[in-house]
Amino acid sequence: MLETEWPALAAALPRLLLGENPRLQTLCFALRDFLDFSGRWDDWLRLSQQAEEKALAANDFSNAGWRAYDAGWAHCMRGQALEILACADHAEAHWQTAKAGTREQALTVRLRGVGHQLEKNYPAAIAAYQQALALDRTLAPEGVDVAIDLTNLADGERVSGDYPAAERDYREASCIFKKINHREGVATCTGNLAALALGRQDWPAAEQLAREALPLSEALGRQEVIGNVCHYLAKALARQGRPAEGLPYARRALDISTKLRKPDDLEDAQAALSECQPPG
Repeated sequence: MLETEWPALAAALPRLLLGENPRLQTLCFALRDFLDFSGRWDDWLRLSQQAEEKALAANDFSNAGWRAYDAGWAHCMRGQALEILACADHAEAHWQTAKAGTREQALTVRLRGVGHQLEKNYPAAIAAYQQALALDRTLAPEGVDVAIDLTNLADGERVSGDYPAAERDYREASCIFKKINHREGVATCTGNLAALALGRQDWPAAEQLAREALPLSEALGRQEVIGNVCHYLAKALARQGRPAEGLPYARRALDISTKLRKPDDLEDAQAALSECQPPG
């Protein structure tokens, strides 16, 4: 529905930005998943930045913190580490002024971890994720934030080469996501386990996990995750000597990453397509 109505809604945003702050903040919360899942990251960033300014003008420091946090995640989609860290600083300052609680503190620490990971400062990223996890465990030991922290921690461990720790944390996160019926988390963790299997060169396991993750991701409609899973599946099939089977998935991964303009994903998709294409 939002996809169909987006042109009209996008045209109305300038007027909404001139209106009442509470309505604008409600709109930002309502649109954040749509803008993220559909890959409209530039729109998400602009809206978040303008709504942060609107919230500050109204002395609404709590919502200013949320908009800075959202802007940080939009920068994450573009791989902009310094901008992510700056957004984490802004969110922290706003939330401190608002006297926000432990959850908001954990969110800013998690966001810093993402920035450090993009800088390839993996020890700092892992330390930040562990700090966020410790904070969130005090609120809800098996809550969604704990599972997200575990997923981020496992991401940092995987890219740093600590595969046993990454698998442990992915699986714990997956158990929590399944227990609370968090479909996005289950899909993401299954895809991440496929990526981990690729890192271990366990091609059959990577294929199986990617095949499990693909329908879960498609049901959510999160384009970035769908593209990544297609890339994992194409690579796993090619490495097992079945490049023709992988070719449709490689093409789909390339189509999605081209549309989203996410540099690392685009490079990975192009490499997978090269592996799957017939010689000549």
